[in-house]
Amino acid sequence: MVVEQVNKIKKNITVRFFSIETSQSFFKNFIANYLVSYKSDLHSRIFTIKHTKHLVKTVSSDSKIFFLTVVKERNTWQAKATRDGSISSLSLNQGMIGDPYYFCVVPDKKIIFGFTTGPIGSLKSVAKFALEQFNSDRLTKLNLSLIPKEKEFSRLLELTNFNSLHFRINSSSLVDLTEDAPQLIKNLGAAPYIDNNIQLSLDLECSEDPKSILTQESLIEIVNYLSDSETCSVLKVKGINKDGKKVNLDFGNAFINYKTEISTRNNYIDESTASNILNAALEIANNIN
Repeated sequence: MVVEQVNKIKKNITVRFFSIETSQSFFKNFIANYLVSYKSDLHSRIFTIKHTKHLVKTVSSDSKIFFLTVVKERNTWQAKATRDGSISSLSLNQGMIGDPYYFCVVPDKKIIFGFTTGPIGSLKSVAKFALEQFNSDRLTKLNLSLIPKEKEFSRLLELTNFNSLHFRINSSSLVDLTEDAPQLIKNLGAAPYIDNNIQLSLDLECSEDPKSILTQESLIEIVNYLSDSETCSVLKVKGINKDGKKVNLDFGNAFINYKTEISTRNNYIDESTASNILNAALEIANNIN
C-alpha cells in the first residue's frame, strides 16, 4: 500500500491587540448579548454590510474572556475552473466563501485581539463590525486603536524641520480607504499598477513647496494615519529638532503583537488551531495595563 504524503504549509501568524474605546455600558451589553447567542441552539448569524456578508459566531466563554469567529465574504471568488478547461459557477449550497478572522474579547481590560490569514488591512474593521453586532444601544459608539508599546508619537511634534519619510505597508490596506485617509494614501489606493497583497516601500523627501508630494503638514498627517495601521511594518522620519540636531524617529514595530508560526495541511486555519493561538496570546493581553 502506498501512502501519499501531503506536504505541510508553514503559516506565519501575527496576533494584533486593540483597545476598545467606548462607554462602560457597552461591555455589559456585549457580555449579555454574547451569552444569549452562545447558549442558543444557533451560535452564528450572517450580517450584511455594504453588500458584503459576514458570519459572526460565538465560540466559547468563561465569563472573563469571549472568543469570536468571523468569516468575511470574498466577492472576488466568481468561478471554478478545472484541468479539462471547464468553467462553472461556485455552488455555495446557501453558504458563503470568504476569509476567516479569529478574535478574543477581554471586557475587563477593554481589549480585543485577533488575527486573520486573509487581507490583514481589514482586521481592525472586521473586529469593530463583530463587536457592533453585540451592542444593544446603537447610540453608543466604539472605536478601536492599536495598543502601542510606548507612547512616543509626541516626539514627532518636537521636530522643527522634516527631511524625509520612509514607510512600508501591505497593499491590502489600500482597499476600502476611509474618507479621512491622507491624499497620498488615496493616490496609492487608486493606482492601477499596484497588485493586491504585496509590500510597498516608499522613501519620500519632505519639501516646503506646496506642490510637493510630501510637505511638513502632509507628513504629520500620514504618520498619524499609518501609526494606527496594522499593515505598516516600517515607519521612519528624519528631521531636525529645536537644537539643530538631526533626529531619526523609528515608529516601526511600535505596537504590541504576538507572533508565531504553525504547520498545517489545510489551506486555512481551523477554529481549534486558532483557539490555541489566541490562548497563547492571552498571556500578553493579561499583562497590558
